[in-house]
Amino acid sequence: MVWEDLARVGSQDEIMQCLKNKQHRNLIVPLTKFRVERNSKMDTTLGNIKGFLDYQIKELDIENRVLTISLSESKRPVKYFWGVHDFVQGLRGALLGHEYLTRLGILHCDISENNIVLGLRPGHERGYLIDLDMAVLQPAEELTQAGPPKPRALFDPSRRSTQKAPALPQLDSKKPVKALRSRTFPYMSYNVLRGGRHTHFDDVESFLYVLLLFFFSYAGPLPVLELRKADEAGFVQSVGSGHLSHMRNWPDEYADWADGKAQKIGKEKHSTISSEDGATILVESAEFVDCLRNNWSEELHVPICELVENSITIFYNSTLRTGSKGSRTEVSHAEFISMLDTWLGMYADLEDEFSNCPFKQES
Repeated sequence: MVWEDLARVGSQDEIMQCLKNKQHRNLIVPLTKFRVERNSKMDTTLGNIKGFLDYQIKELDIENRVLTISLSESKRPVKYFWGVHDFVQGLRGALLGHEYLTRLGILHCDISENNIVLGLRPGHERGYLIDLDMAVLQPAEELTQAGPPKPRALFDPSRRSTQKAPALPQLDSKKPVKALRSRTFPYMSYNVLRGGRHTHFDDVESFLYVLLLFFFSYAGPLPVLELRKADEAGFVQSVGSGHLSHMRNWPDEYADWADGKAQKIGKEKHSTISSEDGATILVESAEFVDCLRNNWSEELHVPICELVENSITIFYNSTLRTGSKGSRTEVSHAEFISMLDTWLGMYADLEDEFSNCPFKQES
């Protein structure tokens, strides 16, 4: 159930029509969707609720929203992950779902942890992309041709550099970033935060922040018994139950991403991604080291560091392409998925040991 911007109703209907009979195993599209009506009129915030007349609504510079109810398949929210591998496989699945949307000319525009869900059982698809409320029809952009700079190697922890991040390029024209309620600040690319044109590359960069912030958000998975009870309850928390026991607050530096200034957040993200040693600096920072020490099993520290460092590295490498000039990242779905597959293969032996999946014997 969501209050949908009335101005977007037409584009939303176009997207649903585009996806009709074009399902993908890693994409959750509502089984049914309808807008609530009262007295044969759509139930809007300014009309039926606030009581404004039609001519008055037209004169108001305020979003008018309509109550929309949709029904979708039940899946598992990320916060009920069984282990790090389970989450990474879920992220991989969501990337596949996003890649499919891109091929159809649909831009999701709202990648966040809340819009990724996980499979209910080990034998199911492990990850899905959901929530097309902010999606728009827009053809995918092409990768900039590779330039002469040598990319940084992946899975090479011995490499170090003192190279500083280049200055953030200025846009020819700036436009205000959409309000927080429209897109989720912590996961937005630095290009979009600065008012740049939103493309599918920005969505792919948002998956990077989903991965990074995941490790700050949790102290490992919930115990097996709690995960089984959550499954039996359909992952519905009772009102007033508070945060789950494994949830953690982000360090101040990252908490600012949720309610800070867009330009400042964009500059911080750009500084990390566009510097050759930005990935190394991040995983060696006090915030990240404390996060690992306090929240994750010691045997997972090196794998997690490699996962985060190499994820950032592929985005750094993408800024070296001729024409990009660091103004945005240009990581393809295949590049990101390939890196995740390499990590999953390298550390496959750790999955069962550090999984709290309640259904291991059923797999």
